Amino acid sequence: MTDPIDARMYDAIEYGLWHDLADVLNRFEEYGLDPIAHLCEQLGAKPVQAIDAGDVMHGCGVRKPGGYLLRNQSSRFGWTVQDRAKSEENAS
Repeated sequence: MTDPIDARMYDAIEYGLWHDLADVLNRFEEYGLDPIAHLCEQLGAKPVQAIDAGDVMHGCGVRKPGGYLLRNQSSRFGWTVQDRAKSEENAS
């Protein structure tokens, strides 16, 4: 069984990292920049509305179940952090 304190710390750190990324992307958009759309354009892909690290994180092995992702709600709300499991439930 996982130590509940370790699990809460892992969750808090992951949420904080996603939140910081959302803040940066929203600040870019305030200045009229959209680095995600620009990257998608360079890759020849359509713009994305969600950013998810997936199950495997570079250099860290497999992610623990759950976690977070970023979703671009609209220009009104910008990028926000969402619970990955709840987001998957809503998609199905």
